[in-house]
Amino acid sequence: MKNRMFAWAARTIAVLVMVAVGAGALAENPKFKVLSGVFNAYTPQTTTGPYEIRGPWSLKWNSESGKADFYAAVDMELSDGWVISKNKSDFDPSARGAHTHHITLVGGEVTPITNGFRVTGTAKFTLNGGPAPVAIEPSMVVIEITGGSDVEFSNITLTFEPPGSNHFGTEPLPGVVQSIEER
Repeated sequence: MKNRMFAWAARTIAVLVMVAVGAGALAENPKFKVLSGVFNAYTPQTTTGPYEIRGPWSLKWNSESGKADFYAAVDMELSDGWVISKNKSDFDPSARGAHTHHITLVGGEVTPITNGFRVTGTAKFTLNGGPAPVAIEPSMVVIEITGGSDVEFSNITLTFEPPGSNHFGTEPLPGVVQSIEER
């Protein structure tokens, strides 16, 4: 009889310990916040632009280190407005200068700003899957993610400092935050 009571007590204690450990794990704050979305923007008007810039992005923010990793895969091509104003009758797709860029920032510094946060650091680039020209790399970038009273993080802007601004422009490229995960 004592053996059965001891076994029952041991099982009960084991279950209580597992519940306590599980509850403690649920109570922990998530270590990462992962945000993602898309850019859908135009570079400033220039003699060779504006370019349309479109593509997905993601940002992984480590709350413990205060650092963030950013990645974007964008395509660029001369806008319809450029085609109409410069090539009045030529809508040849090959004349639109279509190309792709991968933009990667590892270990960017995160600082709070009004209604959101800013990530700064030196980004690496590719051009059509190969090395980027020295004319744009390496470049400091400024990423700002902000929101409002209804949606905490809803907007993103990506701004390039020289030499990247020579290609992407100096104005912030806007985008949208589509999802937020905590891990």
